[in-house]
Amino acid sequence: MWSTLLELPASAQPSNRFLGNLTASDWRRISALSAVIVISILPSIAFYQVTNVAPVWTQQHVASNIGTLRIPVPWYLSINSLFSILGVPLLLWVWRRQAARRGEPDEIAKIGVGAVLIGASNLILVAATLMSRGGVANPIWPFLYSAGLGVGFLYYWPTLLSLVSRAAPARVNATMMGFAFISLFVANNLIGWVGGFYESMGPLGFWLMHALIGAAGGLLTILFGRNLSRILRTGVQD
Repeated sequence: MWSTLLELPASAQPSNRFLGNLTASDWRRISALSAVIVISILPSIAFYQVTNVAPVWTQQHVASNIGTLRIPVPWYLSINSLFSILGVPLLLWVWRRQAARRGEPDEIAKIGVGAVLIGASNLILVAATLMSRGGVANPIWPFLYSAGLGVGFLYYWPTLLSLVSRAAPARVNATMMGFAFISLFVANNLIGWVGGFYESMGPLGFWLMHALIGAAGGLLTILFGRNLSRILRTGVQD
């Protein structure tokens, strides 16, 4: 009796055929997308330090006033979001121009460009540290840093979501989108750990390290992007 009551309807019982329905082409696409998602963790680490150590650095090393105008540290946190919004029509125009000339980079290349831009934005804080020579830095430096991050974010994160949504096999599309967001969970845990090195490394070494982390993401897309793009392009055509 109890065994009968506990039996699940056929439609609700777990199916062992789910993964078996995936073709070899599907698995290649899953592997390629997983590799891209892992690569995206690097620019995410370099980007999200803006909400972790960057406010501490700003409070300690940046002038809090421009003339009579006082600039609260939280204001700088809104700059990257503002430039992410303002940059949308500009980047769409640039990509349309590139597409008209058959020179628009593919998604993985755009992710690489975003990683490089984020790395370069961290170099701005390296320059600020060098230029201030241990004194107080001009507020223009964190402004430029946050603005660069906003543009870099537009290149890599929405593009990653678009790539996963387009190229993931239909049976695991939602799962792969979930993995993309899990990469943010991993990155945000790592920035907390990496942020612990700030005091021992000092601002110069710390921001240089993040510039290299972002650049590493761009380098990996150069090294593996062509093969990954070929796998994803072939898989979709199949």
